[in-house]
This record gives sequence, structure tokens and C-alpha cells, in this order.
Amino acid sequence: MDIVENIKYPTTDSEWIKKILIGGILLIIPIVNFIAIGYYIKTVKGTIETKPGIPAWDDLGSMFIKGLMVIIISIIYMIIPLIVIFGSIGGAIMTSISAGDFSATSFGAGFGVSLIGLLLMLIVYLILPMALAMYAAEDSFGAAFKIGKILSRIKSAPVEYIIAFIVLVVLETILGIIAAIPILGWIIAIFGTFYITIVAANMFGQVYAISES
Repeated sequence: MDIVENIKYPTTDSEWIKKILIGGILLIIPIVNFIAIGYYIKTVKGTIETKPGIPAWDDLGSMFIKGLMVIIISIIYMIIPLIVIFGSIGGAIMTSISAGDFSATSFGAGFGVSLIGLLLMLIVYLILPMALAMYAAEDSFGAAFKIGKILSRIKSAPVEYIIAFIVLVVLETILGIIAAIPILGWIIAIFGTFYITIVAANMFGQVYAISES
């Protein structure tokens, strides 16, 4: 995986500036941003099918639906970790109130369990990109939950998968630093976020393409 080429990927399209501007604007509008999220899926599929350039802003209705599906898939994946985290903390608080014991020991057990929830959330974070790639490739909601195939594809291309995550973390960190600049930084962050989204879609699409289920 060529890191530099992947970072430059959006710029290979002759209309990349216009497409990024559109995506950045859509991404900050509630509900309408489902279209921008759906564009991520369209980009992943385009990469898997080796289509040149980044996708056109057409068939917005379809992209809206795909974006909505991404939100639903993500929520379903996060349900268990969130239940464990909030359930353990809430349980510790309620137990302390009912027992009249607000000691560190009383809260410790609950927060200890919440760490398990955080670990589960990290696992979900690592699995989700491949799950979404499965959804994009098969155009099937159920494909995002074929855990065996998802894990198999990740294990068949672990280095490339990890590189994709590292690149994204670095880019997001840099963008976060830029975003701290008043006004100009915020504007750059809006469109930079969508740019990074496209970079991510391309990288995970590549990983899917070279992986095996």
C-alpha cells in the first residue's frame, strides 16, 4: 500500500476540489449529511471495482439511504459496548445510593466493568471499516454482520489494515491541530474531514480488494 499515493488519491480526480467542497458542506448539515456518509460507501465500492477517480455527486437518494444504513450498522455494533459501559457505571451508582456506600471500592467494581465496555468499543472501532466494506461490496445490509468473513478478511491482510488505521490517525491528528486555529482552522477542518473520509474509503476499499474471506 503506497501511503503517499493514498493520501493524494482524492486529488487524482479532475473535479476533486468541487467534489470535496460539496462533501464538506453536506457533512455539516444534520440529516442531509447522510448523503456524504453514503458517498463514503460509494467510494469504497468504486475502489473495490477499480473505477478511476472519486465518485460523482449523482443518485443522491441512493447515497442518502446508504448513509442511513451506515448509521444503523454503526449503532448496532455499538449497542453492546455502550450497554456494558453505562450499565456498569449506572449500576455502581445505584448500588452505592441504596447501600449508602460511596467509597472508592463501591465505585471501583462498576468502573472496572466499564473498562471491558471500552475494550469492546475499541474492537468494534477496528472491525467496523471492514464491515462497511462488506456492505459496500455486496450491497447488502446483512453482509455487514458476517463476522466470520469480516475477521477472515482482516486476518488475510493485517499489515495493510493496520497501515490504513495509522495513516488515518496521523491525518486526523494533524487536522485536529489545524482546527485549533480560529476561523481559518475551522474552515479547513470542515473540508479536511471530508477529504480524510475519502482517503479512508479508498484505503479500506483496497484492503477489501486484496483480502480473502
